[in-house]
Formats: sequence, structure tokens, C-alpha cells
Amino acid sequence: MYLIKEEKRTLLQFLALYLSSSFVLFAVIAYLFYQNESNAFYERTRSMMQLNASLLSSKIIHAHMNNKPFDLDKVVNTYKGKIGFYDENNKAIISSISDSIDFNVSLYTDKEKMILVDNSTFGHLGVKSIAIEKDGIASYIDGLQEEILLYLFLIYLFLAIVGYFLAKLFIKPIQLKRIQLDNFIKDSTHELNTPITALMLSINAPKLESPKNLERIRLSATRVSEIYKDLTYLMLDNPKEIIVEELCLNEILKEELSYLSLLAEKKKIKIALEEKNKIYFKIDKESFRRLVHNLVNNAIKYNKINGSIKISIEANKITIKDTGIGIPKSDQKAIYERFYRASEQVGGFGLGLNIVHKVCELYDIDISFESKVEVGTTF
Repeated sequence: MYLIKEEKRTLLQFLALYLSSSFVLFAVIAYLFYQNESNAFYERTRSMMQLNASLLSSKIIHAHMNNKPFDLDKVVNTYKGKIGFYDENNKAIISSISDSIDFNVSLYTDKEKMILVDNSTFGHLGVKSIAIEKDGIASYIDGLQEEILLYLFLIYLFLAIVGYFLAKLFIKPIQLKRIQLDNFIKDSTHELNTPITALMLSINAPKLESPKNLERIRLSATRVSEIYKDLTYLMLDNPKEIIVEELCLNEILKEELSYLSLLAEKKKIKIALEEKNKIYFKIDKESFRRLVHNLVNNAIKYNKINGSIKISIEANKITIKDTGIGIPKSDQKAIYERFYRASEQVGGFGLGLNIVHKVCELYDIDISFESKVEVGTTF
């Protein structure tokens, strides 16, 4: 439960960091885009108003210098927008602009409109100033703000969805490790409970010193010892001093088989050893013991009743072949991973083949296997 809460907290922290940083980034981008677009709009509007004012000013000057008439009324009535012509006293000659105008400023804006004052007519035809008013400023700016906010929301929503799935993807390995760790705790409790219970029952048995009872005690104690050795070898990274020396692997294999054969007898499994030559190899003795012990022990655990195990030694190669349940193809890539178990049919920690793989990597030993479901496995 604690690990699940930690996963949720990690997921929420990742999402919070991702979304908050994304929001700040895109909020800044949206603000800069708004500033740029609004400034561009104001500049386009000013340029267009100035262009219209300059064209009208040139027409007025041209008409005055050539003594031609120029109909100001027609301009005001046909102009798309509001426009006005003013004399030297800033009084309207004719104008469609109803608001008062500040003739001391060439361009000014408020929330609703923009007004441009052009004095380039120089009094021709009695016109000192041309004023042009552009409405709809507020509606455009409001529309621009709403559009940017909408796109910001959609982008943020998209990022939130992507972030959620990315967080789930990133947290998945942690969840798998948590599940493996949970299974390891359950399995280790079960695995230790069996020999410990057998020891307690044997100690309290009426005939404590009977051969059968003593053998049960020995097997149970040996099982606890093997569990301890596997855990310390892997989890504590084998803290004992490693002594690498040239060893006869045949002899160590036989020593392990003397113990493992007792376990095989319980399942009526026959173990056959075929030696064609002796193998000498520089390795730590405990490391090789753990390697062959886990391989042969797996061949016993995952074998069938009345099954068989054939072990052969030939030309620097040890082959361990069983008639067990086999390993499905879907599980074969992951069998060397720590805590991984391809089958729940028998007990175990999911550490054995991880130890095997670790020893093989450490001493540059090649290992391979073939397996077929309900036929058997060969390492």
C-alpha cells in the first residue's frame, strides 16, 4: 500500500511539474504572440489610415492648384468609415465624426477607436486637417484575446493528455518493479515458512533422534541455508572475499548433486551424469556452486513426477537437460531478470537464473538454452 501511494505521488509530482512548466512556457509564448499581433494590427490600421489621408491630401492639393472642383461631401458620404475635413480654426467643414478631436496629436487610440489627424493639405481648398476614425478596435482585440486563450487551452489540454500517458509510461517500470518486489516478499515468506515449519515440527516430534526426523531437520536446515546463500550472494553482492582459483568443475558439480539428488528423489526424478572429460576453470568456488545449484535445482522444481535430468560434461561444456514443463516463448527473453518468474506452479524467488546470469557475465561464461512447453528445457 505504501509503495502504491509512492507511485501515485511520483505520478502526480511528475504531472504537476510537467504541466506547470508547460503552462508557464506557453503562457509566455501566448502573451508574446498577443503583443506581436496586436501591435501588428495597430500598425496595419495606422498605415492604411495614413495612406488614405495622404491620397486625399494629394487630391485636394492637386484640385486647388489646377482650379478644379473637389467634392468633400461626396468623399465623406462614400468613405468606408468615418472621416472629416477641418479648417484652420479646427472647425468641421464637413465630417461624419461625432466625437471631439484632439488636433495636437497626430494619432491616438482608446478601447473603441483609433483617430488619425493629417495636416499635409496645408490649407488648400480651406482644408487644414483631415481626420479619419477607425472603429472596431475593441472587438478585434477581444476576438484576438479569445482566440489566443482558446488555442492556449486546447494546447494545454493536449499537453495534459500527452503528459498523463507519458507519466504512465515512465511510471510503468516502477510499477513492474513494485509488483515483482511484492511477489518476492510473498514468495520469500512462503519459501521460508515451509522449511522453518518443518524444523519446528521435527524439533517437537516425540522421536527427535529418529533417522527420518533427523533427515527432515537436515533437509529443512539446508533449504534455509540455500535461501540465505542466494539472498546474500545477490542482494549483498557477495560480500565475502572472493578466491579465484583453478578448480575441477566436475568435482563441485558432484558435490552439489549429492544434496540435490535427495530433492530429486522426492519427485521420483532420475538424475544421470555423463562425464566425457574433466573441466578445469579459474573461478570462485561459491560462485560456481551457486551457478550449478540453481540450474539443477530449477530442473528439479519445474520437472514432472517421474521425470528425468541428464547432465553431460564434454569439451568444456556442461549441459543440463530436463523433461519439465518448459518455458513459454513469451517469457524466454525475461528469465534472467531479477524477481522474474515464468511459472507460478512451484515456489521460488525469481533469483536463481539472475544469479546464474550474473556469474556467467562475471567469469565470461557463455550460456544458452532451448525450451519447449511440456517437453523440457536444456541449458
